[in-house]
Amino acid sequence: MSDTFHEQSVKASRKVRRCDWCGELIQIGQPYKSYRWRDGSDGGTVVMHPECREAMHRTSREEGGWLDWEQGENHRGKSWGEAGQT
Repeated sequence: MSDTFHEQSVKASRKVRRCDWCGELIQIGQPYKSYRWRDGSDGGTVVMHPECREAMHRTSREEGGWLDWEQGENHRGKSWGEAGQT
């Protein structure tokens, strides 16, 4: 079972980051959301554009709560159900 903790919203990034949802860059000065996760001995930090974080939440609801994706395989700000509508 995976645990999520230390969620944060940052108004302005101090460095360039890559969104784990869409793979696009989060530029200096842009907002982002992040959280840490742990699953047994594995763990990490997920960083996303605010709209990508919302898309991940929508997808989680659509999929029944569990998601597994690779960095950049999703469309910016779109859930899996919305991605086919582009």
